[in-house]
Amino acid sequence: MRRRSSLRYMLFVLLSCTIAVVLTSCSTTNRLESLRNEYKHDVVDVAKYMEDRKIPSYGSTLPKYYNTGAEWNVRSLELIEKATDYILVSTFLGVEHESTAPVWQALAKKAAEGVRVYIMIDSSSNFQMIPISNERIKAAFMYLRDLGLDVVEYNSLSMSNLFFLPNLLDRDHRKYWVFDGELLAVGGINVNQTSIDWPSGMGNIDTMAEIISPGATEAVLETFVDTWNRYSPQRLHTDDFVVNNELPTGESNTALWFLDHNWPSRSSISSLFDLFSMYAEDELWLVQGYTFLTPALLDRLRYAVERGVSVNVILSANSTQPKYEMASRYGVLDLLDIGVNVWMFESPMKAFLHLKLMIADDTLVTVGSANYNLRSQTLSREMNILFEDHRVAEYSMAYVDTLLEHCRPVTRKEALSYRNFRSWFNYVLMQVWG
Repeated sequence: MRRRSSLRYMLFVLLSCTIAVVLTSCSTTNRLESLRNEYKHDVVDVAKYMEDRKIPSYGSTLPKYYNTGAEWNVRSLELIEKATDYILVSTFLGVEHESTAPVWQALAKKAAEGVRVYIMIDSSSNFQMIPISNERIKAAFMYLRDLGLDVVEYNSLSMSNLFFLPNLLDRDHRKYWVFDGELLAVGGINVNQTSIDWPSGMGNIDTMAEIISPGATEAVLETFVDTWNRYSPQRLHTDDFVVNNELPTGESNTALWFLDHNWPSRSSISSLFDLFSMYAEDELWLVQGYTFLTPALLDRLRYAVERGVSVNVILSANSTQPKYEMASRYGVLDLLDIGVNVWMFESPMKAFLHLKLMIADDTLVTVGSANYNLRSQTLSREMNILFEDHRVAEYSMAYVDTLLEHCRPVTRKEALSYRNFRSWFNYVLMQVWG
């Protein structure tokens, strides 16, 4: 009874806080206009804007994208097999399931051969469900330890955290891999059944971006070691991991900005959203399955629309849990009311579009773990990479075009059908829980 009362109290506090956030708005329009005036010459000076916010830039190869969970699963197994020194894995969700077993077992095989393998998984994995059901999937922690792998649980959902809400809500939403200090992959694909296998062996439609970037790899190594040492008695040292400092030369090179968001000490996702809002002159695309809007997030899109920008948001059918779908669709009417074009993606394979992609003016592109919602701005740790490169944008827009083949525009009549109490309740809850 005492535990049930504690959970009820936690839910009451959670809902009270999120309702206050959702119902409160201070206009961002004047702030964005001021920022745009400060940084815009012919175009917004991205380099200066990011430098002023201490967001680092590094040389990189052009990203190679893997656009479904199944594609990345195949590629990750190839890279695991080739590894000779170390593999670092950070995933928000990691579960024990027949679909994930090949990856975990391949990592265990490498560890047995002497390759150092370290895995970080968020504690949210303890609450994963079989898609479209209430059946729980086991988190991978015990399974991985039984395989002889080194694994840590990020911010365990302990009873002590139940009584201090900010601790409970701190989650590591990042997904990244490092192979031998040379290859880095960043994106949105987890090591769970939904990401890599459901439905029909396809997994989510999502992206992992594979790059060679010595500077970004060093930054990822530092954040991995720092996070690991917070939760494990087994201390790691960055000096023990070699990074290949040679960047391949040639026309396939570019530059990226590396965003490792950790609010409030190293907050960067709100700055990223501001940048896209003020950068766009002609067209802005957001591919975001989990768009749980707030007044401030709406204001960013409104600011672009009012300057004549065509703003487009692609949402997705086929969410694996109805609560996420209801929460995301509740805000569609708000988007339409400010002049945003809303598209609903319906995969012929019934896969969910889990991608987190933003594109402005066929030039500015970001991909990673951050959703267009309050949690990614604040409570979740996120990792994104940003490019100002027409080559990256050209590929990304071509990919969006393939998605649009399976999209339909959402009408106001449809949007009104989503405005009901259940959807509102989940919309409020998902502000900090989703």
